[in-house]
Amino acid sequence: MEIIDISLPLESTMPSYKGQANKKPLIEKVRSIEEGANETRITFESHTGTHVDAPLHMLKDGKSIDQIPLQNFFGPALLIEIRGKEAIGKEELLPWEPCILKDHFLLIKTDNSFQDLSRENYVYLTQEGAHFLAEKEIRGIGIDSLGIERSQPGHPTHKILLSKGILIIEGLKLDEVQCGTYFLSAFPLNIKGCDGAPARVLLWRF
Repeated sequence: MEIIDISLPLESTMPSYKGQANKKPLIEKVRSIEEGANETRITFESHTGTHVDAPLHMLKDGKSIDQIPLQNFFGPALLIEIRGKEAIGKEELLPWEPCILKDHFLLIKTDNSFQDLSRENYVYLTQEGAHFLAEKEIRGIGIDSLGIERSQPGHPTHKILLSKGILIIEGLKLDEVQCGTYFLSAFPLNIKGCDGAPARVLLWRF
């Protein structure tokens, strides 16, 4: 069995959404071994690094991250690669349509995997692309950027997906991962009432 970690390491120098310094985690030692034990305090936003968006992130009455059944965070996944595109819409997804299956995860490797994740002009999923995937009734969509959309007024991509119960996983590390089929686990921290949470996302190949 092969296990591939596609999560970004949580560290103070990690990439942040559009390079915003206030979105980087604060990691500080609060006790040393000389005082009896090493202990660290970590302060971070719910959408730091590799994370899962809950419906509550964009929908007023949406479920929080702790209200989503655990089985929703595990299942078969297809990793595809789309390079040389500024945005991913229906046209870019159509070549893979026969392989995009109901209740499966779709992971998209883009030029983001080979560029600075803190940049503002990252590759994103369009509203049209979100509608296409919602019609396919996938379980979740994962992308190698720290946001699945890029400054669209009203956040339509998020709302289309989350309103259909489709999980959104952002901040995936896919640069060294081969395209293909896997099982995916993306269990987030169990933060009560929260709109999202960091997750350790793994690909499993048996």
